[in-house]
This record gives sequence, structure tokens and C-alpha cells, in this order.
Amino acid sequence: MASEYSKLFKICIFADKDVGKKTLTGFLEKVGLDETGLTLGVEWFVKDVLFNGNKTIRVDLWTNINKEYFQPLWQSYIQGSKGIILMYDITSVKSLKKLSEWYQKAKNQLDYDVPILLVGNKLDLEENREVSKEQLEKFKEENYISESMEISLKSGGNVEKMFLRITEMML
Repeated sequence: MASEYSKLFKICIFADKDVGKKTLTGFLEKVGLDETGLTLGVEWFVKDVLFNGNKTIRVDLWTNINKEYFQPLWQSYIQGSKGIILMYDITSVKSLKKLSEWYQKAKNQLDYDVPILLVGNKLDLEENREVSKEQLEKFKEENYISESMEISLKSGGNVEKMFLRITEMML
């Protein structure tokens, strides 16, 4: 099966609750559950990304479960990641601030650099925006993040572009 793909990358997605991780799963294929349905602090999905019109790159996406008792276990799952998506809700400044904590935990677990894509969800709720462009730029500067984009998981706007962009960054 691995021969069907040009490359295989592991990506971790960090997001606070209510940012849209559950909605994101509608764009992915779920794997990694046993017959009990228990996930041990992480959910695992795959996404095939068509790159340059002729290469299929499979990305394994690991998402955190926001339960305190899972955090020590989940941190070990980040090992082997080739990219990180930090996702916040553009209608919640709190969700952006929480990413600093997740980002630091991720950085502390890796002894190598990985591309990081900062993604704002709920672009369809632009009229309710709380995260200003200035706050976003300050966050990126403070955390040495160069790439960001905004998506709407509700409408599907820019979602495929997000997967393509993180794949390009890893290549």
C-alpha cells in the first residue's frame, strides 16, 4: 500500500476545544481506533494530497484530545512529526492565546525543526472576528511562525489549500 504514495508524512494538529477539529474530520479518513473506540488521548486520520497534479502524498494527521489526564501521554505522539498545524478560531482571541501553550509543548518534545502552519478557522464568520490581523502578526512574530492562512471548515473554503500548503512546506 505504501508504494501507492510518493511520500508519507506525519502531521500533528493542535487546537483548543470548539475550534473545529471535529468538523475537520469530515475532510479526512479515520484510522487508528480499536474495537472499543478508545483513542488514548489522540485521534489519527489520513489525507491523500494530490501534489503537482501527478503525485499523491499521504499525510497522517494526529489531533490532540483536550483532556488534562491525556496530555503527558499525548506529548509522546508528536515524535516523528514532519509538520504541525496550529489551528485557532478567528472569532475567539482565547483560542489563539491557548496555541502558545500547545506550541511550546510541541517544541519541547521535538529535537528538530518542523514546518508550522498557523490556521484560522471560521472564515465564514468574518463579521464576528475577534482576532485582528495585528494580533495574528504579533503571535507569528513571537513564535517564529512564517506561514498562516484562514479557512472555513463549514463551507470548505481553503481546506484543500491548507493540506496542500503544509505538504509543500514539508517537501
